[in-house]
Amino acid sequence: MTIRRYAAFINPITTNIFHLRNPWIIAWWSAAFPGFGYYLLGKYLTGFILMLWEVLINNYSHLNEAIFYSMIGKFDTAKLVISEDGLWLYITVYVFNIWDSYRRAVEYNKYYVLSCREGYHIAMRNMSSLEVNVLEKRKPFWALFWSSLTPGLGHIYLNRLPSIIFGLILWIYVAYHSHLYQCIFYTASGRFSDVHQIANPQHFLYIPSLFVFIIYDSYINTVVYNKLMDKEQGKYLKKEYQHPRFKMPF
Repeated sequence: MTIRRYAAFINPITTNIFHLRNPWIIAWWSAAFPGFGYYLLGKYLTGFILMLWEVLINNYSHLNEAIFYSMIGKFDTAKLVISEDGLWLYITVYVFNIWDSYRRAVEYNKYYVLSCREGYHIAMRNMSSLEVNVLEKRKPFWALFWSSLTPGLGHIYLNRLPSIIFGLILWIYVAYHSHLYQCIFYTASGRFSDVHQIANPQHFLYIPSLFVFIIYDSYINTVVYNKLMDKEQGKYLKKEYQHPRFKMPF
């Protein structure tokens, strides 16, 4: 029998899976940071490209810096720092990213329902000479806990190598240029005036969405992977150990 639709794909470096998603949540994350919606849909390469685009164009146009000055009432300074050259390019791609991620979430939900009706097939190639990735039960709390300490550790727990590489690189870049850890140290030391001097608002405004998203993604995927294991194990047991004439009690 030729398998038309796969519900999940497992390889040594990651697990990619179709499951029901709320399209509005996907659109919300796309609005919070372009690329996040695609990332949640399993389109990692597209998501990473849009994340890099967001950082490059946002830095070029000084959008975050203008937002910061607008929030504290310095509207004239906001007008001076923002660059109109990259603003139109930013707006068009930003809106498209929200619209397209919502549209894809709706279509992928339909694909998931069809794949379930066709038997919920899983493509599993979970071992290579360099890595091993197996289905196992994991605790969502630990993914959340380690991601909150250092973004990327939760994805190591989940064995998601692409997320580890790009997530950690992006987090290190943002934390370094915003002087986040220096600000935390000075705040803990009571040197609040030093915090105002070294904090970089252009990069600092990336932190809330990036930090919360990495925690959210690691937690949600732990839950989804646990459900995937239950379905795979249930399908195997039904095929190998359940008598064909057995009537499942309701």
